[in-house]
Amino acid sequence: MSRLQKQKEKEEKVHIKRLWFIGAVSTMMMVLLMARLFYIQVIQHDFYVREVNKQRQINIPVNSGRGMIFDRNLIPLTDREEEKVAVIFPQLFILNEESLDFLSEITKQTKDQLSNRIQHANYPIEVPIAVEIDWRDKRVFNTRGLFVIGKTQRYENFPLLTHVIGYINQVDRKGMAGLERSLDGLLMGNLNDSLAATLDGRKRFLPGEGFTVVSNSMKQNDLRLTIDYHLQKIIEEVMDRHQKNGAVILSDVKTGEILALASRPNYNPNTILQHINSSGDELYNKAIQMTFPPGSIFKIIVAAEAIEKGIVTLEDVFYCSGSEKIGSVEIKCSAHDEEEGREITFKRAFAESCNSTFIQIGQKLGAENLMKMAKKLGLGETVGIGLLEEEKGNLPSDEHLLGPAIGNISIGQGTIEVTPLQINQVTQIIANHGIKQPLFLLRDILDNYTPVQSFDVQKSSRVLSEETTKELQKMMQAVMTEGTGANIGEYGSITAGKTGTAQSSQRGKSVLHAWFTGYYPVDYPRYVITILIQEGGAGGRVAVPIFKEILEEMTALGYQ
Repeated sequence: MSRLQKQKEKEEKVHIKRLWFIGAVSTMMMVLLMARLFYIQVIQHDFYVREVNKQRQINIPVNSGRGMIFDRNLIPLTDREEEKVAVIFPQLFILNEESLDFLSEITKQTKDQLSNRIQHANYPIEVPIAVEIDWRDKRVFNTRGLFVIGKTQRYENFPLLTHVIGYINQVDRKGMAGLERSLDGLLMGNLNDSLAATLDGRKRFLPGEGFTVVSNSMKQNDLRLTIDYHLQKIIEEVMDRHQKNGAVILSDVKTGEILALASRPNYNPNTILQHINSSGDELYNKAIQMTFPPGSIFKIIVAAEAIEKGIVTLEDVFYCSGSEKIGSVEIKCSAHDEEEGREITFKRAFAESCNSTFIQIGQKLGAENLMKMAKKLGLGETVGIGLLEEEKGNLPSDEHLLGPAIGNISIGQGTIEVTPLQINQVTQIIANHGIKQPLFLLRDILDNYTPVQSFDVQKSSRVLSEETTKELQKMMQAVMTEGTGANIGEYGSITAGKTGTAQSSQRGKSVLHAWFTGYYPVDYPRYVITILIQEGGAGGRVAVPIFKEILEEMTALGYQ
C-alpha cells in the first residue's frame, strides 16, 4: 500500500471518530433536552402554571392578609367584622348613566366622584357599600365590571386595645405601630384569600375566564396575648364614661400577665391619616409611650428604702408644720393646714400623703439611696412587654441630686419621670410580697388555633424582703381605710393602694395629673390596677372613683 493510501485511510479514521463523537454529544444533548422538557412540562407543570397566572392575574385581597390577634381565651381582637365592598374593574366597567346611578346608589358617593376615580384607575378600585344590598336586584350581578364582595376588615372603627395592637400602612400592609410594628415579620406572611381576574399579555381581560377566589397557601401564624377581652372592655368603657384622658393597666399579681391596657383618647385605625395629621396626642400609648412625674406615688419608693434600711417604723412620730424648708426652697404639705402643725405617725403620713414627713425621711436617706431603690423596683428602664414604643422614663442624676433637690425627689416631683406601666410593676412587687414577676403581654404563636411556640417569660426574682412588703401592704391598706383613698367606700377594707397628684407642665401651662395604683383583694392579692388621668387633679378625688367602678364591674362578672 502506497504512502498516499495510508495517509488517506488515516484521515478517514479520524473523520469517523469525529462523527462518532459529534453523534454521541448530539444524542446526549437531545436526551438532556427531552428530560428537561419532561421535567418542565410534566413534573413542574402546576408550578409554572401558577407562576404564569400570577403575571396574568389581578388579585384583590378579601381578608387582611395578616395573622389574627387573639385574647387569652381566643376571642379575636382583629379581623372581627366583614364589610361589603364594591370592586370595580375599570377596564370592564361601562361609564354610562345607568351603571353610575346604581353605583352611586349603593355607595352614597356622587357620580362625579365615582366617574373620576374609575377613569383614572389602572387597577381595580374598592368602594365601601353604604346601604343594605338587595340581592334580588339584578343590577348587582348584571352591571359589567362591578362585583360586590364581603371583605374582612383588619380593624373595627375605634376598636378595643387600639394602642397595643397599633395600625398598618394601608398601601403595603406593613405594621407601623404597636404589635403590628414590633411583630410585623410574624404577622405578615399569612393566608391571603383574594378575588382574581385573568388578563392577557396586554393586560386585557380574557373573555370567558371569569373571576375566582384564590388562596395563597403561605403558612398562617396567629398571635395570642395575655389580654382578657372582658376586662379590656370594662376598663375602656369606664374611661369613656368618665370622658378622661390617660391610661389604665390591669395585671395579674402572681403571673405578671397584663390582662388589660388602655390609653385615651382613642383613635380609628381605619382613618389613620386623619390622626397622623392631627395636632392631638391620640396616637400615643400613654401607658408606655409618655412619661409623667409620679407625684406622691413615689412615696412608695421612699417608704420601701426607709423600711429596708431600718431607719423608721410604722409608729414613729414626725412633726408636720404644713410646709418643709430646704435651703431657700419651701415645699408645702397639702395634707395639713400650715397654721395647725401636728404630730403624725409614719403610717398615717403615708395614708394622708404628708409631704413634710417624706421630705424629712428623704433627707435622712439621701437622694442616691432613693435612686438605687427606684432602679431596684424597675424605674428608669423599660419593662419590656414587646412594644417598641416603650419609654424608660427618667431618674435624676449628678447635679439633679444635690442640695434642695431632695425635697422634690422625696415627693416624686422635679425631674423624675415614669410610665404607668412601670408603676404597675412596682405595685405588683409589693402585692406579690417582694417578688418581681416581670410583666408581659405576649403569650404564644398559634397555627390553626393550636399553640406552636410560646414567648419567653423573664424569671421572677426577690426585690424586697418579705418583712418590708408586709409593712408597705399595711400602709397601702391604711390609704384606703383612713387616708386619701377612703372615698372608695365599702371596698376600702378589701383593697390597698396609693394616690398621687403630680404637678407638671403641659403645652406651656401648669397642670395636675391624677394617679392611683393599687391591688385587690388584700388577703390574697390577685389584680393590680394602675390609673393615670391627665390633667385630672387630685388622685383621691378623680382616680379612686374610677378604680372603684372598675372593681364593681369586675366583681359583677365574677372576677374575684
